[in-house]
Amino acid sequence: MEPFRYYEGKFRVADKITVLYQFVVGLIIIFNYKHIPFNRTFLTLHLLIIVAIMMLPFLKSNLLVNWLRIWNQVIFIPFNFFELHFLVHNVHPTDMDSVLIKMDRLLFGVNPTIWLEKIQWPALTEYLQLAYSSFYFLPLILLILLYRRGEMETFDYFGFIIVYGFYLSYLGYFIVPALGPRFALADLHTHPLKGLWLTTHLQFLLNSLENVQRDAFPSGHAAITLLTMYFAAKFAKKYFYVLLVIGSSLIFATVYLRYHYVIDVIAGFVLAWIVIVTGPLVYRWLNVFQLAPYGRLRNVVRER
Repeated sequence: MEPFRYYEGKFRVADKITVLYQFVVGLIIIFNYKHIPFNRTFLTLHLLIIVAIMMLPFLKSNLLVNWLRIWNQVIFIPFNFFELHFLVHNVHPTDMDSVLIKMDRLLFGVNPTIWLEKIQWPALTEYLQLAYSSFYFLPLILLILLYRRGEMETFDYFGFIIVYGFYLSYLGYFIVPALGPRFALADLHTHPLKGLWLTTHLQFLLNSLENVQRDAFPSGHAAITLLTMYFAAKFAKKYFYVLLVIGSSLIFATVYLRYHYVIDVIAGFVLAWIVIVTGPLVYRWLNVFQLAPYGRLRNVVRER
């Protein structure tokens, strides 16, 4: 069956998770309405996303509608991340960096990002910045591989897993808002991170796109990368071997480049484990099997 026909009239779990997240954050905005800038705009956008997702399965098919049916599970993630800049601090104005710093010191006896200054090397910094910047592409590549192979049940399940992981991490930022060591420990870092050719440009690009985010805990970079590696090991072995290098480098880069504390990365590992364990339960609970053939996915979920 061609992919665009496979999705006609189907409301997937990833769609439901996306709608649920828009609803939950919409409630957060309502309860903190006076404290949030552009509150009406964000509420309207959340409502429009909900309406769009619920209408998509039933719209008349055309090129745009077919494309949105297949890929809408990931296209709303950047918007939901961007808005956190305006939401998190206004909902929970007390940054928790001091707590996370103390936890790192308790574990290691030092501040890891400061200790890592001992091994700074421009070529290493350049490589790790490139690895870190590949973050959003890693799960997307696996989705594309599954899509091109026509494994739509597995494509749907992994898409759900990624959406589930992203949105759980976003909700975590409201609970434990933290800027990360590049800001909180800026006065203690004595050696600026210098690469070769691209590091400065990539840092500027990421800073411009993301704004100042309180997105340190848990590390979504660690969680989503681990989830991608886990499912690549099951469904795309060749890609998994590539991910072993890039993904491991990316996770190390989160601390080396001062984006995260080590405790953030540990929390990211825990988040990935929670998603892997609870994913099949959530999938069954939302009755996706009523919307698509069992196929290979039934065995995937049973293995969990």
